[in-house]
Amino acid sequence: MKDIGPIFRALLHNKLGALLIALQIALTLAIVTNAVFIIQDRSADIARPTGLDEANTGLFITTVFDTNLDQKQLIRDDLEVLRALPGVLAAIPVNSVPASGSGWGDNVFTDPEQPSNEGIHFGKFMVDEQGMETFGLELVAGRNIQPEDMVYLSLEEAADPKVMLVSQALADALFPDGDALGKTVYDEVGGEKPMQIIGIYDHMQNAWPGSDSLDQTSMQPIYSLFGGSMYVLRTEPGQLERVMVEAEDYLSENRNRIVDVTRTFEEQKQRTYSGDIAMVKLLSAVVVVLTGITGLGIVGLAWFSVTQRRKQIGTRRALGATRWDVVRYFMVEIGLISITGLVIGTIGSVTLNWFLDTNYEVGRLPLWYLPVGVTALWVLGQLAVLVPARRAANIPPALATRSV
Repeated sequence: MKDIGPIFRALLHNKLGALLIALQIALTLAIVTNAVFIIQDRSADIARPTGLDEANTGLFITTVFDTNLDQKQLIRDDLEVLRALPGVLAAIPVNSVPASGSGWGDNVFTDPEQPSNEGIHFGKFMVDEQGMETFGLELVAGRNIQPEDMVYLSLEEAADPKVMLVSQALADALFPDGDALGKTVYDEVGGEKPMQIIGIYDHMQNAWPGSDSLDQTSMQPIYSLFGGSMYVLRTEPGQLERVMVEAEDYLSENRNRIVDVTRTFEEQKQRTYSGDIAMVKLLSAVVVVLTGITGLGIVGLAWFSVTQRRKQIGTRRALGATRWDVVRYFMVEIGLISITGLVIGTIGSVTLNWFLDTNYEVGRLPLWYLPVGVTALWVLGQLAVLVPARRAANIPPALATRSV
């Protein structure tokens, strides 16, 4: 501790270099803590389970050109072939898939007298009796959809389903007391379009990763007939690649339609999260580069200091200073600079996070990031100064008698 005063006074003779390194440390702390927070947040979002058997699920989107084509029969024919392909466990026509960025949302009401602004929002998936198996979901209560529950939705026909399956999250949102099974809910205010909850499944996300009601979903027995179909199939492990080729070949045989999209679910999820994935990669590179530059800056300042004070160091050695005394001198010097920068950087971290959260809704930085970031940069500074400090410790005492 007795060295702090002389070291601080020595730093005043090189104020500009010390100030620049302190500001660099402050800037690094402010940017790195917020960047790591965003990386962790986005990575956690990407890693959230959708509820599907992601590795064994594929999807196809088709468009029908012939308006006179019997779409009901076309769907029946397609399902018969797709479900019979070797390796296919289940296949369905559906309006959307989880984490796709595009789908159907709706509100549902538990009381006929509820106003329109009190509805519970959910993601809506139109499936048939193989929806549960295709998505790889587990029925935790009630029964599955049956063929007799199915209705058709088109420009000419718009029958309303009488039953629905709901996720556990939606069941809890509708009936917090846990008695959702068998209850009647309403698709419109005033008690219009009643539907009975016949089953509850474990978990499935809706189509929008940023949704506040992400896990509130429902599967309803509807065949959608709007000039094309999305088919989703699930295969046995290791069979998806082959099945996707065979299914595309079959779907392409019909010249009255085109296959717009052939994609595994994992590919679809990558596309949906492409912006977040790019951000994670970019910010990771920023963290590495900025941390590296800060470390090199500390090394450069210490190396310059050693070069400028070779005779002074030799004199200290001649007066009895040990090699460790010399190393400690430079470590304390960088420590003082680091403390200044870290204090400024802590304020900068909070300020930058406030700005980002206010303007871009990135979320509030957890306070524990600050001591972790401070500790990491403190250790970086101490490690960076070791090489030039060890060089200084090797300066011989005899140098004090030489001219520089």
